[in-house]
Amino acid sequence: MKELMFQDTSLRVIERDGRQWVGAADIARALGYSEAGKVTRLYDRHRVEFSENMTQIFEMPTLGVSGNLLTKSRFFSLRGAHLVAMFARTSKGQEFRRWVLDLLDAQDNKKKSLIQMYYEARAEEQAQAKFASMCGRGLSDHKHVMPPLRRRSSELLHELQPALPL
Repeated sequence: MKELMFQDTSLRVIERDGRQWVGAADIARALGYSEAGKVTRLYDRHRVEFSENMTQIFEMPTLGVSGNLLTKSRFFSLRGAHLVAMFARTSKGQEFRRWVLDLLDAQDNKKKSLIQMYYEARAEEQAQAKFASMCGRGLSDHKHVMPPLRRRSSELLHELQPALPL
């Protein structure tokens, strides 16, 4: 399980459907609420403003008296966490909103750089193919250079379009 740090508060992140989700209890702690249920009550009051992509309930394993139990917990995407913080009236709310926006920007920049890297790899592959076709003697060199270039393009494409679990 991945963790994010906001000031001195650790937020546990779970990945589902290729998205990052943070528990309501962790968001409540980060916002400075004494009760974990405060975030859920904020959500309940402003439910119509949240989309399905912003919040969901997941069953999570917890240790109980009778062994492992599954409990239902509310989780928020980073966009959902930002919206919760918009409704929060705590001293940490403003700082938390800025922090979440920085995380979202970093994710967008990573996606852009992956796309950019993919197109650069494809351009390099195409340039090599053109070079090999222009001069016959580069053909044997081309046979050694192309497989790593194709492999790199394929890897980047796989990162951009991860396979869905069956």
